[in-house]
Amino acid sequence: MPLKPLPFSAPSVRRLERPSQEELREWHYREPVIVRGLLEDSGLLGELRSRSTLDGKLAALEAQLGERTHYFCVLPPEARGQYRPKLVEDPADGAAVMPEQGTFADFAGRLKAAVATGEYVYMQNGMLEQSHVREKLRFDFLRFTEPRGVESKFWIGSDGQVVNLHYDDCINFICMFEGTKRVTMFPPEQLANLYHAPFDVLAGGAPTTSVELLDLDLERHPRFRTAMEHACVAVVEPGEALLIPPFWWHHVESFGAMHVMVNSFITTIPSSATLELWKDLSAGVRALARATPEERSRERDIFRRRVFGNEEGGDTSPLAEQARKTFQALPRSWREHVARLWEAFAFQTHGTPFEVTPGGMEGLLERQAGQLTLYPNANMLAEMPDVLELPQGDPDPR
Repeated sequence: MPLKPLPFSAPSVRRLERPSQEELREWHYREPVIVRGLLEDSGLLGELRSRSTLDGKLAALEAQLGERTHYFCVLPPEARGQYRPKLVEDPADGAAVMPEQGTFADFAGRLKAAVATGEYVYMQNGMLEQSHVREKLRFDFLRFTEPRGVESKFWIGSDGQVVNLHYDDCINFICMFEGTKRVTMFPPEQLANLYHAPFDVLAGGAPTTSVELLDLDLERHPRFRTAMEHACVAVVEPGEALLIPPFWWHHVESFGAMHVMVNSFITTIPSSATLELWKDLSAGVRALARATPEERSRERDIFRRRVFGNEEGGDTSPLAEQARKTFQALPRSWREHVARLWEAFAFQTHGTPFEVTPGGMEGLLERQAGQLTLYPNANMLAEMPDVLELPQGDPDPR
């Protein structure tokens, strides 16, 4: 099926054919790749391939997902399938999409009717137990992981769904069972050119941007021109898996009468470490938000030596000494990400953060006043001591 062209050109990602677990591990923190052969033992893939009708495929899915209550979103035709974050204090963004709930049969009826109604029907973020993923779906490529540090979800929808640019702090395997997804990605190093939204503006719970990739406004987002030079694209078909390393931004489009995906997020640090780094960063952003450029530059020089460079001696500060303890305990990929966050949002190296987003920095500080951190996901962790004690999914993060 020919796909509508993107508004800019980007190279395709590499493809790997049946790599060993050791070979695949080499890509977990490097760059996105499409992998063939990981899903061939999955009974669900065979079931969907063997059924020629939408009714037959939906029956196969219902047998897998059981009789539990399901939640799904329905967008009107004029939404063009785009699940955009609601940018704060912007009336043009409209109301948030509220999920409906019902049996799988309820969802299936709405999905089949979407062909006539023009609606966009999407079951998102459906949780799967790790026993189901490993025993029934046969995701053997997860065998290196600690199951308590892996979260697997299923996504089922009608044609034309679009999920806005966002990033995850986990290793992400997108496994396609039906339909096609086009995923446009940008490396973590482009964070300064991707117009990060305020920390409390999220797309499906993930950090996002005010950029609309399919409706670009380069006058409003001029630095995005630089980001486009580093983009890559993956078109993922049934039986293929897309590996997205941590912190890679991705924009997801779905095609076909029905698309079915299961993705697995593999954490690379414990939740307790995530909470600590966000406490440090939030303290820095709050302390420096109204500082002079000279004051930010002085603190930045200290961080570059004491925190990012791990040098001994010389000038220091309370912010740097606290951040240093957390920073040095992180694996390399996280240290690089945290350094980018401090540069962009505490030291404001690339200009005033969130300058094109309604609410901006002042709005973020006001909305999150009194909260432990500026990031709602971290604040939730602080209220879940059992989660804070869980190990990371990857026992050997890089």
